Amino acid sequence: MLKASALALSLAFAGTPALAASDAQLARRIEGRLTKAGFDQRGDIAVDVESGTARLTGIVLRWADVREADKVARKEVKSVVNLLRVVPENPRSDADVRADVEKAVLRWERYGPFDAVGIEVRDGVVSLGGFVEDPWKRSEIENRLTRIDAIRDVINNLRVQGFSGNDVSLRTEVFTKIYGDPMFERFAHQIDKPVRVFVDRGRVTLVGMVGSRLEQQTVGHIARATLAFSVTNLVEIESEVRQREERRRTPVES
Repeated sequence: MLKASALALSLAFAGTPALAASDAQLARRIEGRLTKAGFDQRGDIAVDVESGTARLTGIVLRWADVREADKVARKEVKSVVNLLRVVPENPRSDADVRADVEKAVLRWERYGPFDAVGIEVRDGVVSLGGFVEDPWKRSEIENRLTRIDAIRDVINNLRVQGFSGNDVSLRTEVFTKIYGDPMFERFAHQIDKPVRVFVDRGRVTLVGMVGSRLEQQTVGHIARATLAFSVTNLVEIESEVRQREERRRTPVES
């Protein structure tokens, strides 16, 4: 009986590593990988590992480096707390960064009629809002931004369109009826549609910009004439948006 127990115990230990890597060993491995990836020439990164979780601190030159360092560390550990800061070699204005982001996203050949991405840039931090048609587009948009200089961080709040058969059917129905309406049929063949349609679990959200109050109300009526559970009309009127932007730019007199 004792021999059988001893044999079972030895077999159990035979299938596991003799010793798990210590936190210090993991930190050294990550540091080695970072050096091999060239981070000693393009950043100043400190690595600390506690209970198997890596903590990255320090600075890098590009936002792409933040993502790459994270991937490198995850080759040794499953959990990474990434606190790296981006300090660009050549700082740029938020307006210049935003122009490049808009070009990378809104002029992307895969940016379609069921995508609507809002972009804000403040102190080099890019915030993405709105929605995209497919999950892969959400991550691919982030990948496209890695090519842009002087981005310090990206906050990705993009939502993904509902993918159930009912949602896809409803989205197509609302879209087709809007651009089949005499008021909007002139936009039917334009790539950059003025009104975008988001559907999730039968709930419709309309976003975009039109030229008049009548057009704004019409798209809402069209969507409500379907079997949508609810319709949220966030479509704005161009003249009101322009006035709001002008007031924002005009300094307030004391």
